[in-house]
Amino acid sequence: MKHALFIYGTLMPGLRLEAEMHGARFVGPAQVPGRLVDLGRYPGFQLGDGLVSGEVYEVDDAHLARLDAVEGVVPGDRVASQYWREEVTVLSGPLQGQQVQTYLYNRPVDGCTPIPHGDYRRYIREVGRES
Repeated sequence: MKHALFIYGTLMPGLRLEAEMHGARFVGPAQVPGRLVDLGRYPGFQLGDGLVSGEVYEVDDAHLARLDAVEGVVPGDRVASQYWREEVTVLSGPLQGQQVQTYLYNRPVDGCTPIPHGDYRRYIREVGRES
């Protein structure tokens, strides 16, 4: 089965974990509702006010299972998972209005720096960090 997956951080091309997306089919750029925070070596995405910029890819079941492992998803156990895969609505891009899956950060973010514009690539350029 094929799944539409929204990515917004280190899985994107040119960033640290881009190799994990090899074999996925690029669908297009997108924005979804939510907010990003800086967690150090990667961002955390949570539901909330604002927009998060990223890209949508099509992945199959096996690829999604590998990404779940990379993202710290413990199947069937949300409490133990660092990230949790959920559906969000695309607000712009070729899949506008459609539901796609994404990884939401599943831990408290108290004390984390917000990324107010919701664009992780732009943020790491602004703060001079490699990802």
